[in-house]
Amino acid sequence: MLFNQDLTDVVNNCLDNNLIPMLLGEPGIGKSSWLEALATSRHTKCFTLACNQLADKADLTGARLVPITDKDGNVVDYKQEFYPHAVIHNAIEYALENPRETPILFLDELNRTTPDVTSEALSIPTMRSIGNKKLPSNLKVVIAGNDKGNITALDTASVSRFVLFHVRPDIDTFLGLDQNLNPFVRKVLEQHPNLLFCKTAAVADNGKKDDDEDDDQDLSIEDIIDDGDEMNQITTPRTITGVSRWLNQCTQEQLLAWTSNTYQRDGEDVSLLQEILEGFVGKTQFTMLLLAEIASGVMTLGSTSAQVSVGKPTCYDEFKACSDMTVLNAFIENMSENEKSGTLLYLLYEKQDNVAFIRALAPHIETITPSDMKVLMKLSSEDKLDAQNVQTLIASKTHIAETLDVVLSVNA
Repeated sequence: MLFNQDLTDVVNNCLDNNLIPMLLGEPGIGKSSWLEALATSRHTKCFTLACNQLADKADLTGARLVPITDKDGNVVDYKQEFYPHAVIHNAIEYALENPRETPILFLDELNRTTPDVTSEALSIPTMRSIGNKKLPSNLKVVIAGNDKGNITALDTASVSRFVLFHVRPDIDTFLGLDQNLNPFVRKVLEQHPNLLFCKTAAVADNGKKDDDEDDDQDLSIEDIIDDGDEMNQITTPRTITGVSRWLNQCTQEQLLAWTSNTYQRDGEDVSLLQEILEGFVGKTQFTMLLLAEIASGVMTLGSTSAQVSVGKPTCYDEFKACSDMTVLNAFIENMSENEKSGTLLYLLYEKQDNVAFIRALAPHIETITPSDMKVLMKLSSEDKLDAQNVQTLIASKTHIAETLDVVLSVNA
């Protein structure tokens, strides 16, 4: 089943009737994110325990020596008790504190761990207990596992207690879940939804095409990861989310620099950005399309950002509102050097008759700020200064006119 509304409705029905759904599918396809969204829609919390990170059943239920005391409080003996993992403990505590909610305890990758851990973890959904703790009746349990590869087999008695759903990514659900999905990533997925889960280029070269969606579905996770002697990343909802978050933190300047920085790899020109993206989502068709989308996007952004923005000084309107030369000169005397610099720049740029104002300001200004100089040079080279205003400044024969003569002569 796809991660869509149908699956949501079915799983909700199971939980409301105290049935235990087991989601079977490849790692990284979005099971955890989907369960968290499901819990949110039920106005509660999801507590996720990654069982594949547990090496021993003691990690699941650690043993503790508990003192036994007599009626006077003296310790007379000890007994061993088992306490649940912190995630399970927190889920139990939350359920007890919120009896009207139905929080979810999600046991992820249940069969991709050691047989001892799997066996111990199965006591949670089957016996509704772990260690010395009983699960509250309002605490719902959902488990997830893999149906292929190096997994721990579950016996028939255990499997019969679950409702098995073989799940796979759904592009619409994935795009809808992450409102902060990077625009480059979103555009690639909207145009190529089949690449939400795709194989590496090395596997694709084995007589198959990268865009063959049916071939992708026939491959197990081991087929995808096993790329010969080299370890490669893969493209899944999990890794796509990772690269999206990373891209959201990158500046346009960084992306442009990494796109331009190239080197030779196996006889081909490879950019630094391509190498970075491959670390996130592998040598896949998705990576190549994302790389092209970013390269095109940053070039467009670069062109847009190259268009000079001329900011109007906050004093500018008041400056031009001066009623006569006496008032104007008095105003200029109280202007800061930054205000004079910015005002002169805007007087030269503005497509209005600023002759009188330039003649009044020019004798009172020695130089303009470096940032204003950079903008002025750009505007002059692109012929975006007002010609009459420029000629007025040059004709003033002031110190600032002589300083800017070379720059302004391009536009004269």
